Amino acid sequence: MTIRIAFSLVAFALISSAASAQQPLKIASLHPVLTEMARETGGDLVIVTSVLPSGVDPHVFEPSAVDLRAIVTADFVLAAGLGLESYLDRLAGRAGATGKILSAGDTLPASLQLRADARDHAARGHDHHAAHAAHDDHAHAHGPVDPHWWQSVDCVSFIAGRIGEELARLRPESADAFTRNALACQQRLAGLKTWAAAEISRIPPGRRHLVTSHDAFGYLARDYGFEIHSLSGLSTDSEPDARRLAALIKLIRDQKIPAVFAENNTNPRIIANLVSETGARAGGVLYADGPGPADSGAATYEAMYRHNIRTLVEALAPR
Repeated sequence: MTIRIAFSLVAFALISSAASAQQPLKIASLHPVLTEMARETGGDLVIVTSVLPSGVDPHVFEPSAVDLRAIVTADFVLAAGLGLESYLDRLAGRAGATGKILSAGDTLPASLQLRADARDHAARGHDHHAAHAAHDDHAHAHGPVDPHWWQSVDCVSFIAGRIGEELARLRPESADAFTRNALACQQRLAGLKTWAAAEISRIPPGRRHLVTSHDAFGYLARDYGFEIHSLSGLSTDSEPDARRLAALIKLIRDQKIPAVFAENNTNPRIIANLVSETGARAGGVLYADGPGPADSGAATYEAMYRHNIRTLVEALAPR
């Protein structure tokens, strides 16, 4: 009788352990691009909670009590990093969050990260002093590296691989599945990059001027040889000053820049003023800080990226 009870207890323990091992990993994601990459890489072995909904400005987002509960109870937390989440330091100190946050942008190799100080020394085409004033705002808000890494397909591909590695570390028995899924994601992204390069080739180098509301497209500019001329800094909560605006109006007139671009999360009024002051046309709306909501036509990373590339080509390529 004693042997039978002991055998039953061992069998129950083994069954319970197996059931526990098969439970999907719970992931809390602080950016929609990370949500998408985690779901694609993790498949049915993960449950991903999107803390930051698509279409919400990450620069000003603050997690609610419900969001914090999802973060603390998750097995793994994905953050965009590079200073984008102003609340991340506070979050890291909470019980249950310590040691399980991957700040994705901070894992990018130096060759992929875009340093704000290096960009200030590049020929950006507008007032030198205004650029340095903007840099002071950038460094205060975000540190020395541009946090908008999702505007580069290469960065997103690297981070998809990093997510696969982290999931494999957390669930070694499923490592092959995670690796396979991450590779499939990277192959899809390689196709997106090839398509984008072919589309951008329709814009002559001399017309690759990107005038936008805030400085969110530096990675895209680096990848395809654009010059960035933004009204404000790396964050949407920074305001353009009068001198910067005047310099930008002069630049658009002098360079005969054909189009300027609004963004989905910023006030379109300033871009409308640029149009009226310069004669440039409104080139359309770009998605700067991530995919749009479900009904936007840009609700996934690939849809967002294709939308942005098509918008640029339609506005800047010769007719």
